[in-house]
Amino acid sequence: MTKAVFVWDDAYLDYSFPGDHPFKSLRESMTKKLLEERGAFHYLDIVKPIPIDENLLLKVHSKEYIEFVKKKSEEGEGYLDEGDTPAFKGIFEAALKRVSGTVTAVNLLQRYDVAINIGGGFHHAKYNSAAGFCVFNDVALGIKIAEEKYNRIALVDIDGHHGDGTQYLLYNDPKSLKISLHMFHPRFFPGTGDIYEIGEGEGKGYTINIPLPPGTADDMYLYAFKEIVVPKLEQFKPEVIFILNGGDSHFTDPLVELKLSNRGYLDIIRILHSISKKFNSRIVMTGGGGYNYEATAKIWALSIAELAELDMTEYEDLEDCCYLASSEFVKKKVIEIVDKLKEIHGL
Repeated sequence: MTKAVFVWDDAYLDYSFPGDHPFKSLRESMTKKLLEERGAFHYLDIVKPIPIDENLLLKVHSKEYIEFVKKKSEEGEGYLDEGDTPAFKGIFEAALKRVSGTVTAVNLLQRYDVAINIGGGFHHAKYNSAAGFCVFNDVALGIKIAEEKYNRIALVDIDGHHGDGTQYLLYNDPKSLKISLHMFHPRFFPGTGDIYEIGEGEGKGYTINIPLPPGTADDMYLYAFKEIVVPKLEQFKPEVIFILNGGDSHFTDPLVELKLSNRGYLDIIRILHSISKKFNSRIVMTGGGGYNYEATAKIWALSIAELAELDMTEYEDLEDCCYLASSEFVKKKVIEIVDKLKEIHGL
């Protein structure tokens, strides 16, 4: 029986951008409600995040940037980047609380098989800047902290956008295997994540990008996943698997044009769970993007139920009606991408 823990603080809800900004903490509260209604917390422990010392952020961010965020947090106006991530009063403390959740999840792996922090997943934040609604990069920080105890850590990022910040913060790191499946198209944010971005120095070959065309549905998404992600993870034999479970690859998401159903999401989580069993890997699952809030909450609830080995019959009502199929045009493109990736990464 898997021992799982859910890291939660009501203060997570403070990280929510004002006005018509698409990033709202409603996703997190909706997920928790879905779990509560199904009695999940009779089986799943809830732990409050332990606040981290802000100096821990120096592992992934510059002192100048941290001070800049503090200043903008006090002012409560303007932007932390070029226009995507607005400042509001208390954003520093709100972001630090979210990061604390992921750090707590990593530390809980000493006692749990699976640690979940849906309040995390800020993979766009860079060393010296915010980006894409992300202030501090909890994912890169969590991996660096995990590396103090483990030698092989895999990140599987299924957010609809490429995790550029995490990639570059860990680009030369051979202890972490970074895999990202994301939509890739000219002029689509953040514009990175091509197949030829494979790491550098000692980390060369430890970054794998699977750029998918708009319209990629369950069939071809799962094809790419099984052809590339599964064999690479089995080669790597991870001690810890980080799952960045962004909900914006869902077919209803307003910002991304991928066509994954939550049945497809659940298949991916099941495969990763199976691999973790095979190699006795621990799992950390974070949230990520997801701008259809109801769809994202259902994805996270289903994923948590699978990873915590809850009674899945209690969650069947959350599943989409059916799998979605890609067009012949998209199928051809994905097959070409997968063939190139096999050549680049020796599969």
